[in-house]
Amino acid sequence: MKNDFDKEISQTLKNQAQELDAMLDGGIFNYLKYGFDKNFAGIMRLGYAIAIVLSIVMFWVGFKFFTAMPEEQLFWGVLLILSFIAQVTTKLWIFMQTNRNILSRELRMMELRLSTLEK
Repeated sequence: MKNDFDKEISQTLKNQAQELDAMLDGGIFNYLKYGFDKNFAGIMRLGYAIAIVLSIVMFWVGFKFFTAMPEEQLFWGVLLILSFIAQVTTKLWIFMQTNRNILSRELRMMELRLSTLEK
């Protein structure tokens, strides 16, 4: 009995690994698409909008840094570093939310699969 149960778990894990490989085969855009779960699509759009705005600000501040007079470069350099950190943090949050959505979906699927095995 236990050996059969172990084989079923092993087969389930192999199937899940194949599903994950299929999910990641589409590249980064296919992976990020999973972050737009129906419950969190609005907040993800807001996160992407903030990331785009911060990217524009970072390029503008970088341009100002490289074209500023030497006495103003410290100011623009600090702003450049702060905008870079803010943009990286926002993108990190986007990836964390995407991973959380994927993980919660996988946990629900695992719970469903285990409940069918118990019956």
